[in-house]
This record gives sequence, structure tokens and C-alpha cells, in this order.
Amino acid sequence: MIQDFVHVGIGVFDLEASVRFYTEVLGMQVDYRAQHQGDRISRVVDVQNAELNICVVRKGGMCLELIDYGNAGKKIRQYKDQDSPGLIHLAMKVSDVDGEYLRLKSMGYPFNSPPMVTRDNGPKICYFRGPDNVVVELYEVLEAPQQR
Repeated sequence: MIQDFVHVGIGVFDLEASVRFYTEVLGMQVDYRAQHQGDRISRVVDVQNAELNICVVRKGGMCLELIDYGNAGKKIRQYKDQDSPGLIHLAMKVSDVDGEYLRLKSMGYPFNSPPMVTRDNGPKICYFRGPDNVVVELYEVLEAPQQR
């Protein structure tokens, strides 16, 4: 029986740049670092001669396992489209989506649009791209209108 969620693994090109993004920009905390190599890990991940440098970052109950397979010189074959099956974005709850939008935009992160409410009763959201073309959603819960 499945017991709980553990983490989401994200392949990265530059582990230290990604760690800086997730900690300094998104406010996550480093949980732990690890290195794995050898036949057993190569078989598990199905990558010959795998050498993984890993940093797990955490925010609340969410963990991301940032994995560098030594891909710094590797070219990206094709980025995943937002409407493709599989993992497409990470959503981060924020208290002020407009403020976060302005902060991150001033840092040069590309957004699809300004924050907006896309359905009745919210939330107010926007999407941007971080390192390794990972799409991040900023998600602000709107308070329900007061009844009179």
C-alpha cells in the first residue's frame, strides 16, 4: 500500500545554480546532499556509468530532489511542452502573487502572463520558467467575498 509522498526528482544542468534558485529565489531549505555512483544506481536509474550529485530541498511538506548527472555540456534535445503528458509544472503557494511576480520579473525570469484569476473564486496565478526550463506556478488563494 502506498503510504505517502516522498519527493519529485528534477534533472538539472548545474546543481549549484539550481540550489541557489530553489533556496534564494523560492525560499526552500536544503534538506541534504548525496552522491551516488556504481553498478547498482546505474541499474536503478537505467543510465550507464551514472554519477549522481544530489541536493534535496524542502518547503513545508514538499521535497524536490535536484539531480545532476554531469549534464553541463549536454545539449537539450527538446523541451517538454506545457500541454504534453507527464510532469509539467511545480505550484508554489504565495501570499502576494503580484509582489512575487514583480520581484521575479525584475530578476529576469520569463513569465507567460501577469498574474490573473482564471476561474470564479480564484486562485490568482501566473507561470514562469526557472533553471532547466522548469515551469513554476505562483498560486495565491483569494479570500471568499464577504456575505452581507
